[in-house]
Amino acid sequence: MATVNVTQLFAQAALEVNGKKLENLSKDTVISKLGLDSVAVMELVSFFEEKLNIRMPDEDLAKVQTLGDLGDVVKRLVPAGTEVTV
Repeated sequence: MATVNVTQLFAQAALEVNGKKLENLSKDTVISKLGLDSVAVMELVSFFEEKLNIRMPDEDLAKVQTLGDLGDVVKRLVPAGTEVTV
């Protein structure tokens, strides 16, 4: 069974696409308060889609406020049997 840790993947994505080293992330971390501009956020979405081979619909992304919310979206989209943690 594959395991996806959304918090770790988010931190990796922020470092790779925006050069930001983010620490102390949790499921309650509000993404808009991390100092990422809209372009960086879209690059992060692309990173997740590419790494996980999924497509995140805009209507789902519009509801994402925290890393926990992002984890909920990822859980719905990854293949059955994939464990998603935040």
